[in-house]
Amino acid sequence: MKVITFILVSLLAFNTYAQNINENFEKWIVEEKPINITGIDLSPDGKEVALVCGKKTPLMIYDLASQSIVKEIDIKDEYSGYNVHYSPTGKYLLIQERVYENNPKKAKKSDYHVVDLQAGKLIHKFKKISDAKISPDESKLYVLEKDQLEIRELPSGKILKKRELEAGRNAMAISPDGEDLAVVVKPTKEELKEITTVRNDRKALKAALKYRFAIAIFDTETLERKKMVNEIYDNINQMHYSKDGKKLLCFNVAQNSYINVIDASTYQPSREGYLSRTTSQPDFSYGWNGEYFGISTVEKWPSVNIYKVESASVVDYYNTQMKIWKNIKKKVFGGTNTSFVFLPDERHVLIAYGNTLIKWKVNK
Repeated sequence: MKVITFILVSLLAFNTYAQNINENFEKWIVEEKPINITGIDLSPDGKEVALVCGKKTPLMIYDLASQSIVKEIDIKDEYSGYNVHYSPTGKYLLIQERVYENNPKKAKKSDYHVVDLQAGKLIHKFKKISDAKISPDESKLYVLEKDQLEIRELPSGKILKKRELEAGRNAMAISPDGEDLAVVVKPTKEELKEITTVRNDRKALKAALKYRFAIAIFDTETLERKKMVNEIYDNINQMHYSKDGKKLLCFNVAQNSYINVIDASTYQPSREGYLSRTTSQPDFSYGWNGEYFGISTVEKWPSVNIYKVESASVVDYYNTQMKIWKNIKKKVFGGTNTSFVFLPDERHVLIAYGNTLIKWKVNK
């Protein structure tokens, strides 16, 4: 695939990049007990963050100025962890159970929760589905279960439309303008014959039909198929658009997992891509006018890599490695993964790890 060349270049850049790790940061405790914050997202006004944990710890809304928890909401579940996303105006939170993928041929299902922040309560819960997304205008919830799509009204949950979605699988994404719905699908033999990278290779066609995935673009209102992305992929288990709607990002589970980037104006594959050595739905996003890209990964310890998009190179790297017993005495406890957000000041990234928050100044 086109992205492989980019990934190899990025890997070389990362391996040759030398820096002093963990120097420019502030770190503080959220709660003085061994909680494991697995997901963080920044509110649209930039004043608060939502923090989700495993082990039946309530969802926390945390005020950044006062460094204090201002609200707790019980979501009444126990898993290894979650990720979390604010809806565009901050009316709702969408929480996804994180699962560890180990099979590039098949995606695991996840539980999803929708929280109404104004009401301060959990309003919807879905067990073991493929994906769920809140529409940009916050009026609808799209729920994908295998090849069936439901469109539900928010906040009531009333089903507005239900239909079979042509071999839908694993993940979906809604464009910021609310017009396009990207869905991971199992391609047919006829569709594969239109894909440039495999159409003239009989052996590759046979393998792709059995093991690979494609991405179809549907109209969000009519659910009519518009087009296919001209590429095949490994097991995609996360997908979302960049905030400006110009790019579609896909997390692919493989021996070395990676992000594919698709040009959302043409829905053609690009050469842009990023590595992550984790299989547990990492955080990944563009920051600071789209000039930087961050992704959670694991380099012996949970970490965060920051890329400069233009040069396709890692410009900074945060590693959570710490002296365990020394930190436990200070009531600092480690976690299972890093979750992060870019802060609006265009210099800092906020990382959640274990029971702490880390305000890290990025070396641009």
